[in-house]
Amino acid sequence: MQVPKSVGSLPRQSLLAVVWTSFSVACLLVILRTAIRLKYMARLNMEDYWIFLALATLLTSAILQTIQEPSLYYMLAIEAGVIPVSAQLITAVENYLRFEFPIMVLYWTVLWCVKASFLALYFKLFQELAIYRRVWYLLAAVTLFAYAGCWISLATSCHPLTNFFKFEQCNTAKDIWASRFSVYYSTAIDIFTDLCMMAMPIKLIYNLQISLKQKAGLVCVFSLCLIMITFSIIRARQVLVDQYFVNLVLLQIWSTLTSSISVIVGCLPAFKSLIANRAATRSKHGYPSGSGNKSKQNSNLRKTSIPLDSWSKEKKSPSGWHPSGTDSQEEMVKPDEANAIIVKNDVVSGTSLFA
Repeated sequence: MQVPKSVGSLPRQSLLAVVWTSFSVACLLVILRTAIRLKYMARLNMEDYWIFLALATLLTSAILQTIQEPSLYYMLAIEAGVIPVSAQLITAVENYLRFEFPIMVLYWTVLWCVKASFLALYFKLFQELAIYRRVWYLLAAVTLFAYAGCWISLATSCHPLTNFFKFEQCNTAKDIWASRFSVYYSTAIDIFTDLCMMAMPIKLIYNLQISLKQKAGLVCVFSLCLIMITFSIIRARQVLVDQYFVNLVLLQIWSTLTSSISVIVGCLPAFKSLIANRAATRSKHGYPSGSGNKSKQNSNLRKTSIPLDSWSKEKKSPSGWHPSGTDSQEEMVKPDEANAIIVKNDVVSGTSLFA
């Protein structure tokens, strides 16, 4: 099969460069995130494993896209009139469709693995707050069923499903409507779950007794989903176009960027820990004479705060204490205010929140 390289919105080699560069950047961020976690916690948590799964899924998608591209550019060359129509067109289209189905599933899986990583972080954050915990369970169930709905909407976008992989077998009015509905549904539910995850910790952040600058920093961390929402909307616009024409190259570019950006966004909260720990270290070295004030602040912290890392049963405190149901709030406090934040009503989140 003769495969031209210069047709379409982007040359073939450039498209491959976009796919693998995006994956490489995401992979680098995951490696850095893992190094930070191991440095400051000496162990990995469930949210880390979800990010690893997202990266592995992204790698699988990049491999399938690389294998799929000869068929894609052969189709584009025929459409552009670069090469004549032949019987090979049917083979090229069916090869393209054979990979398109799993690539779409992998795309959603990457996004939902990142959502699961944020949910795992929230699970740790809200574990002693009954109301938040109930909301967490509801959001987790909605997210799970939303992911299942993406599979169902794709599987019902062609009738029967086996026609999805055949040349011009999904071009009835019913199939076109179902295909567009699948895009509407997956994009809408993706945005909805992201917005829910952004909104969930807002009241908690509002109740934190910290500076406005620190609150703004936490809001920025939990608002990272806005980046994923933006890319999801742009991708959907490449699919939902007039007269059912889709620029397949741009669609692949924006799908790749969206899934890669989602992994990157999932890694960014860990860098908040790195910045906070370095800031705390500089503060300690810069104000050695404030021990009297610090003792007073530590006394107040013991009465009003619970550092998040004290909730972990796997991590020992400096005294070797492990949390249990009989320990008082005062016994759960570390003496360093750099790792604790006072809250008015709900909970305390320290620098270990994102570690």
